[in-house]
Amino acid sequence: MHSGLNQEAYLTGTLLELSKLEVITYTANWKFEVVKADKHTLLFFVKTRGQLLMNQEEIPIYGKTLCLLLPGMSAQTMNLSGNEHSLIYQLEFELFRMGEKTDLRKVFDRVLDFPVQGLLQADLLLFQRKIQLLASAYGVSSVREHLRQQYVYELLELILKEQPPVATTPKDADASIQLTIQYMQDAYATDLNLDTLAELAGMHPAYYSQRFKQKMNKTPIEFLTQIRMNKAKETLLVSAPKIKDLAGLVGYRDEFYFSRRFKENSGCAPKQYTSEQLESIVSLSYPYTDHLTTLGIVPSAAQYHRAAYLPVEAKSLNLPLHAVEAWEIGRQAFLEAKPSLVICKDNVVLKAREHISDIAPIISIPWATLDVFDHLEEIGQLVGRRQAAKEWIQRHEYIAELARKRVHKTFGNPTLTICRMTSKGLRLYGARNVGHIFYRALQFMPPSRLSQAMSLHRAGTNFNWISMTPEELNQYESDYMIILTSSEQAASKLRHQLVTDPAWLRLPGIRQGRYFLLQWDEWMVYAPQAIEQLLEKATQMLISTPLTQSRLQL
Repeated sequence: MHSGLNQEAYLTGTLLELSKLEVITYTANWKFEVVKADKHTLLFFVKTRGQLLMNQEEIPIYGKTLCLLLPGMSAQTMNLSGNEHSLIYQLEFELFRMGEKTDLRKVFDRVLDFPVQGLLQADLLLFQRKIQLLASAYGVSSVREHLRQQYVYELLELILKEQPPVATTPKDADASIQLTIQYMQDAYATDLNLDTLAELAGMHPAYYSQRFKQKMNKTPIEFLTQIRMNKAKETLLVSAPKIKDLAGLVGYRDEFYFSRRFKENSGCAPKQYTSEQLESIVSLSYPYTDHLTTLGIVPSAAQYHRAAYLPVEAKSLNLPLHAVEAWEIGRQAFLEAKPSLVICKDNVVLKAREHISDIAPIISIPWATLDVFDHLEEIGQLVGRRQAAKEWIQRHEYIAELARKRVHKTFGNPTLTICRMTSKGLRLYGARNVGHIFYRALQFMPPSRLSQAMSLHRAGTNFNWISMTPEELNQYESDYMIILTSSEQAASKLRHQLVTDPAWLRLPGIRQGRYFLLQWDEWMVYAPQAIEQLLEKATQMLISTPLTQSRLQL
């Protein structure tokens, strides 16, 4: 719910008092229930499923979910489930705003409202990083109170920044229509009608409807209905809500009317809607394209990696490499693909909803907080191929074990450093991307200092790389080195540096020629089939390399 307050200026002149921060790890045994909250309460669920009943409105909890409870509101968690990686953050705070100011004193009044409440939109990956910082500082006596408060301010600023701005009516007709589209995407659960949307656009309802259909090839109400149906499908694919609750979540007061509209749209009743209805899937992420094909699903359209390693069977979408920059394709490409589901990373979902939320349900799979096995299991669960995901993981572990035995028979158990040369400096990699091949599959040991940094995270999650200078590399000394470069030209320049630069020559692995130069674009892909191919290539490279041979490049 949004108020008329200027959200960007809302925190100006406020004082904040952090009352409580609790991190719950045993999520299945935890229950939250308040009849009337006395403080602002943030609940952040990570890799947790269930429902949150807030003021008698059910909010589905799936993966990462962020909710804000205001003073006076009621809330209760239901059917929570998770695993050893699940977390719940419960943060309580109070806000105060200056009510009186004189030369002698300032009086602050307690604030009970907030511009947003309930289920919140936000950059949840960034939010998790910030709340982790707060949690690490919360119980440490050496951390000053103002620093803890600053962390909370940053969390609230992030929430307010991500909420849709208060609507204003631009003069340009297309911009006005786009504004109403954004409004429908945010307020689909409210009581919207043609008159309200036309008023927001500053047009007569008949003219607004005509212009909207010219732009979107649908009437405004058809567009709104499709958004609501897709939101309902998204919820049904990841949870099992009551139909009455689901109807309310997507803007229908009458559950029977909602069910009829849903059946008209999808060909089946809400209770019958499952992954079996997913006839056509679009992937907006090249790693997830790999996951789908690994599970035996050929997308109707997909993003593919620039260095092709998959047989291109689906229409290739012309998206930026990470799909978060300005899209180079329009709605037509998605209309032609006729998707029944769109899968993307969590850092792409807001942009996807902006463009195609009326075309198909959109479900994001968290990227950094899950490893490649988690990604496969999450997607397998979503598309009804859970068993295929488990079988691939078991087979991969068996192949990796055989490869380890072959490689360690030649190399023993040496330490290995993996770094990449970029235009912005040097990056040292952990157990994701190329690191999965050498650290997790082949189980080479990272340098002790890097191993300490990696141990702070579950293998393959969150920690990707750290930046440094070549001079700092001697703190990460190892028996062997892998250095990734962007091109043959960059590799040629690096070869010269390795034999002339004192910073590099201080490293035993460089002096003794125990290093490999690899092409980054090939070895960066973090997805099942790419990993299988690269594991085989790494194994052949290593077992065919005499210990005295040096300066190899693949």
